[in-house]
Amino acid sequence: MLEISVVRHGQAAFGTDDYDRLTEVGWEQSRLLGEYFANCQTRFDAVYIGAMRRHRETFVGLRDVLPDTPDPEVLPGLNEYDFHRLAEAYLPTQDRVYDMADSRDFYRCLRAALMAWSRDEVPGLDESWQQFEQRVRATMGRIGEARAPFFDQGRILVVTSGGASSAILRNVLGVDVATMVNLNLQAKNSGISTYFCKNGRFQLNAFNGVPHLEKPQDRHLITYT
Repeated sequence: MLEISVVRHGQAAFGTDDYDRLTEVGWEQSRLLGEYFANCQTRFDAVYIGAMRRHRETFVGLRDVLPDTPDPEVLPGLNEYDFHRLAEAYLPTQDRVYDMADSRDFYRCLRAALMAWSRDEVPGLDESWQQFEQRVRATMGRIGEARAPFFDQGRILVVTSGGASSAILRNVLGVDVATMVNLNLQAKNSGISTYFCKNGRFQLNAFNGVPHLEKPQDRHLITYT
């Protein structure tokens, strides 16, 4: 069967003019991830990444130390939802004031906005919650079927974002939206979730692991932004 490693991007530049890029910590997380795969003698038969800069840079960082990794196929269906636009559209509907420059307050706002978005209560967005879930589900279905029926085995690497990763998990496990949102906001940068796939059916094996950051000298690199 296929073994699919779904990786969230390395730490992005929260609070800057360009969130969609890795910080120095994000680059280091990606490099250590590549070293981990190399030490485990993991060879990927195919790679798929979203179309965002932070996805591409995460892949580049890990491939620098995993040179035999194939070139990636870019799939926009793996892109994150537009959380900045979501927050901007949600805020005018609320009486509460959030300090969007403070990461904790930002994520409080985002949690509430995601739940409202799932109930179709946030106007003016280009993508509905249902469309977001459907495109992620369809993209993973395409990945799972790409090597079938003759190549229903091997290892695949997917680099995406926390929201898309949690949408994959919700589709596989059937958890409710609140659980999905909680898992989304707990996603570690460069965290790995592993799935087995056979005949187009997915089974979760592991979620949100960072074995490449578990040495005492590397634990300060565990981040969530």
